[in-house]
Amino acid sequence: MALRKRGGVWHYDFAIDGRRYRGTTKETVPSRARMIEAKLMSDAKQRKLTVQRRTLTLAELSNRFLEWVEQTRLEAKSKEYYRGGWRMLASTPISSMRLSHITTDEAGALRFDHSPANTNRALRTLRRMLGKATEWGLIASPPRIKLLKEEGRSALIDKDAESRLLAAAPQPLRDVAILVLDSGMRPSEVFEMRWEDLTWDPGMIFIPRGKTKRSRRHLPMSERVIEALQIRRNGQTEGWVFPSDSACGHTTSVAKAFAKVRAALGLSKEIVLYSARHSFATKVMGATGDLSLVMRVLGHSSAQTAMIYQHPSLETVRSVINESQGATPARHNSRHTAGD
Repeated sequence: MALRKRGGVWHYDFAIDGRRYRGTTKETVPSRARMIEAKLMSDAKQRKLTVQRRTLTLAELSNRFLEWVEQTRLEAKSKEYYRGGWRMLASTPISSMRLSHITTDEAGALRFDHSPANTNRALRTLRRMLGKATEWGLIASPPRIKLLKEEGRSALIDKDAESRLLAAAPQPLRDVAILVLDSGMRPSEVFEMRWEDLTWDPGMIFIPRGKTKRSRRHLPMSERVIEALQIRRNGQTEGWVFPSDSACGHTTSVAKAFAKVRAALGLSKEIVLYSARHSFATKVMGATGDLSLVMRVLGHSSAQTAMIYQHPSLETVRSVINESQGATPARHNSRHTAGD
């Protein structure tokens, strides 16, 4: 029997009755690792530990995993999340690794383009796959897989940026952006809109399903939303508002078009389409001060989640300080010019 340290974690490797057992103890302390190894050896002797002379690779496991995904009662978005996560993993060396050889360190070395949330999609999929492999008796236990910290989207779209973006945006990006800016809808909710879900009098959008329990809701249409949709409608009464030739039948992303327009206008890369949802929430919160209202229109069940969308204006702080000191804008400006 033997314990070997790899990447700070102790791994076991022993043989019982001519059969080899190896994997991670998930421990960094030698004494704890030895205790786990002893327990595994005892289980192996009692035939409690599932044994395979050759464990599957992650790619070989993927077929069974994706079949399981399709057969479960997971929401359609969750199924697509895992399918997309596997596509990301399939292009990495970890896809050809034996399940028993995948450790916390191998998972931690995975990196993908774009945001931490994108990398976490692959990591969550890997974690779920190895968890199922454990349930199915293919490995003794899954490694710990740590997710990256996801920073909240803080960039807002001000009036100037909004005007320039809408002026330069091609369709369907322009109409999608207007809907997110004026209703606070998630981009995915905009893409999945159907004409049957719109009520022209009194001008309401019905969201039948979504990411949370509160996602099912009605939202008012602004005048420019009504104008944009009436032009797009062209007499239609049913079907997708943003149809495409994709497998699902509707547009699923305008990210490339948005990035192209953003670059042409010289705007910060921190500004993404989702920033429009933050901008909407900030405006509503600033005008009403009603968090429960913001939660309803955003489709949030948690006040804590809704609060990350609030970006109170720092001008409010400036006004409070100035008023407490009896300062006026003119006095503030003159003193600043004088070099104080």
